Amino acid sequence: MSIEKRSTGTRKWIVDRLPDLTGKTIVVTGGTSGIGKEAAREVARRGAHVVLPSITRAEGESAAAEIGGSTEVHEFDLTRLDAVRAFAADYTGPIDVLLDNAGLMSRTREVTADGFELHLGVNVLGPFLLTELLLPQIRERVVITASMAHTAGRIDFTDPHFRRRRYSMAAAYAQSKLGCMLWGLDLQNRLRAAGSVVGVQLAHPGFAATSILDPTPFPPVNRVLNRIGRGFIPTASDGARPLRTPPRSRCHRRRTSDRRDSVRSPGRRARASAPLPPGIRSSPAASGSSR
Repeated sequence: MSIEKRSTGTRKWIVDRLPDLTGKTIVVTGGTSGIGKEAAREVARRGAHVVLPSITRAEGESAAAEIGGSTEVHEFDLTRLDAVRAFAADYTGPIDVLLDNAGLMSRTREVTADGFELHLGVNVLGPFLLTELLLPQIRERVVITASMAHTAGRIDFTDPHFRRRRYSMAAAYAQSKLGCMLWGLDLQNRLRAAGSVVGVQLAHPGFAATSILDPTPFPPVNRVLNRIGRGFIPTASDGARPLRTPPRSRCHRRRTSDRRDSVRSPGRRARASAPLPPGIRSSPAASGSSR
C-alpha cells in the first residue's frame, strides 16, 4: 500500500481566497456545530448550496439559520446505518463536494445501533457507507476530516470494537482516524484506477476549540473553560480552514510493509502496516464510480 501526503499550505491560505461557488452543491456532515458549521458558513457565503444532514431537523434548521445563504436540512444519524442508507436514498441530486466531517470522542465505551464501537462506527464506518452510496452523484471531491492522531493508531482486527481489550478513548479515536486515512487513500486509488475525475482530500484540522474536546461532562463548566481558552486555543474557524482549502500537488509517497493481524499507522517514520483483510475494499464498479 502506498501512503501519500498532500501539502495544503493552510498556514498561508486565507478564506478570502475561496472562489465563487455559485451553482455548487456541498454536503457537510457535522455541519451543525464546530468546524463543520464554520466550513458550511464560508462555502455558503461564496454562493454554494449547502446540504446539512442533522440528527434532528430542529438542530439542522437552527444551524441553517445561522449559516445563511442557500441551505437544505435532512435528518441523518451516523450511529445507525439504516439512517445513512435512508439519507442516501432520499438525496438524489448531484453533489460537487462531499465533506465527511462529522465525528466524535467518547470517554466511555459505547456502541452504535449496529453494535460497532462508537468511534469506529461514527468516525469511519458510517461515513464510509455514506460516501460509497453517494459516489455516483459526486462530481468533484470527497473531503474527509482526518487527524494526526492516526500516527498513534493501531487497528486490531481481532478486537476492533474493544470488546475484550481495555478501552481507551485515545486508542479508540486514533484507531478510527487511522481507519479514515486508509479508507481515504484506498478510495483515491480506486477512483484513479477507474479514470474518475473525483479527488479525495484528507484534512487535518488540528486542535480547535469545539465541543468534541469538552474536558468535563458538565456543559456549564465546559462553557467557562472554553471561554478561558479562547485567548490561546485556535477557534473552530481556524480548524475548518484545511476543510475549505482546495487540494494542491502531491508531495511524496511512502511504502509500508506487511504485518499480521493488525494495522499500525505508518506515522512520521513509516512504521509497519498490513494489508486490509479480504472484503474490506470494494471495487470501482461496486462503488458506482465510472467517471
